[in-house]
Amino acid sequence: MPTTVTPLDKMIDHFRRGGFVALLDSANREDEADLLQAAQYVSGESINFMLTHVRGLITVAMAPQRLSELQIPVLDQQFCAKNMPQFTVPVDYTPAVTTGVSAFDRAATIRALANRDIRPEDLARPGHVFPLAAAPEGLADRTGHTEGAVGLAQLAELSPVVAMCEVMAPDGHMAAGATLQRFLEAHNVPLVTVEQIAQALGVRPAGSDD
Repeated sequence: MPTTVTPLDKMIDHFRRGGFVALLDSANREDEADLLQAAQYVSGESINFMLTHVRGLITVAMAPQRLSELQIPVLDQQFCAKNMPQFTVPVDYTPAVTTGVSAFDRAATIRALANRDIRPEDLARPGHVFPLAAAPEGLADRTGHTEGAVGLAQLAELSPVVAMCEVMAPDGHMAAGATLQRFLEAHNVPLVTVEQIAQALGVRPAGSDD
């Protein structure tokens, strides 16, 4: 695990202003980091950065209430591991996209998911952006990146919609330890843990000992 964890108040302020942050989950789960950005600040350039330098799957963590407002259904899970995230039907924001797959089209869709003015019928299904549904009680139900990202948005008083991308090493394996630390330092990305967010929210994380 990287040793450089940013104080939470500085992390929240950085995230609130649209900056990238990295979220590390527990060593008892994946022990991996996702790069996060609040959806309302996502741009074609930031999605292209994720595609080029972060390399994992780009998804969007969303509170279940927001998914319900937009009528985006969760996909049924079959033969999945217990801690798998809840994928929804992928979407495209039709008023602003062409093919839907370019960095700029995906950014337009992600921003739209945080926009209170869009309507369910503005989103084509299926599309090229993959929302993930946070557990109903957040980190009290599940200590994943999805719930941590929505919790960070809550702390920052932003819409509970967050773009995420797993940090992958250049060799194709997931970045961890010194490899992850080098990525964070190279791109000046601060690190926060799921546990820090749960503590700030006053939440007892799922799986905590009695």
